[in-house]
Amino acid sequence: MGAGSLRRVAVLAAILLLALNLRSAVTSLGPLLGDLDGQLHLGGVTLSLLAGLPPVLFGLAGLGTPATVRRIGHERAAAGAMALAAVGLAARAIAPGAWAFFACQLVALVGMGMGNVLLPPLVKRHFPHRLGVLTALYGIGLQLGTALPALTVVPVADRLGWRAGLGIWSGFAVVAMLPWLCLAGRTGAPRLETEARSAAVPLSALLRSRVAWGGAALLGTTSLNTYSVYAWLPTVLAEAGTSRADAGSLLGLYALMSIPLALTVPWAAARLRNPFVVSLFGVACYLAGYGGLVLAPGRAPLLWTVLVGVAATGFPLALCLVALRTVTSAGAVALSGFVQGVGYLIAATGPIVTGLLHGTTGGWTAPFVFLALTLLPMMAGSATFCRPTMLEATLPEGPEGLASGRPHTDVPTAPEMEGGR
Repeated sequence: MGAGSLRRVAVLAAILLLALNLRSAVTSLGPLLGDLDGQLHLGGVTLSLLAGLPPVLFGLAGLGTPATVRRIGHERAAAGAMALAAVGLAARAIAPGAWAFFACQLVALVGMGMGNVLLPPLVKRHFPHRLGVLTALYGIGLQLGTALPALTVVPVADRLGWRAGLGIWSGFAVVAMLPWLCLAGRTGAPRLETEARSAAVPLSALLRSRVAWGGAALLGTTSLNTYSVYAWLPTVLAEAGTSRADAGSLLGLYALMSIPLALTVPWAAARLRNPFVVSLFGVACYLAGYGGLVLAPGRAPLLWTVLVGVAATGFPLALCLVALRTVTSAGAVALSGFVQGVGYLIAATGPIVTGLLHGTTGGWTAPFVFLALTLLPMMAGSATFCRPTMLEATLPEGPEGLASGRPHTDVPTAPEMEGGR
């Protein structure tokens, strides 16, 4: 195996390790909130803030990450993201009080939010001819990284205490940081900064790009629905007569539905010139699932859960299209930051609005009608984002020269990536 092949294997391993470490701050927390409240006296305000923090921090970190990449490069930014995650995860495990814990959680989430944004451009930068395959692989990594902390944190806490149950995840973040440090050391910083700045896509240009807004609408509305279902599905089913144990199991099944989507959606997106049909399938499943949960939630809860689970095609589709709809890795960084930054801020409103509607009306019809209405901007955004139009072609002409769609030297040209265009 030559040096080039070894480097590609190292980059692949680094990308997968990064993906595995982007949700542990979130899913390791929920099962231990009772212990934390008892030990640190978090209180209702802090608990509410902790619950609502992830999408907001992911969104803010998404908007700020492209500037970081322009200054220090992709690999150094990835190493820095995992360093922040490791420090935050370790520090929260030894936090002496509620607000110290909150601050440490914030640091960890900023690092993970940076990692969210970096994954698509890192794949485009290092594997421009394998976008569908690599997006599927890191999508599976994201899902495994979501499930494993939730499944293992309680057994570890039972044996070693809640601080160990939370702190152990900092070690995994350190492991994910190391290969990026090695890769960053092999890349010349001056060259990277020159290339990144010459190819920079300013936020003002993204604000005028229909491709950028289409991607933000697609990812944002999909994530809004996902966060809302995570927050309220067990309650909906329990109120319809499903046992709490079965409702919890169905929520786990809902989460597992994302794994086949992570495998199949990027594969389809990379092969279809316009993968809008993937979104249409998702919208149809949402409507069927929501209709069942409103009209007959207790009759076929398994069917409704599966339908709503397989409906979330927009998340893996948006991540894959970030790479497919850009010419350069600089464009991919900017688009990923905008799509995820704006998208996660949109998503943060979902559980709040659905909860308020339920509290106001006393039923679940109004919340599900609201979620069904969000499918309209989802379809509009998807229709725009799925068109075979490159981001750079929608930007205003400027000194960067990106509006012409000319590739820069930081990524090979791949005009027919896996037959996708």
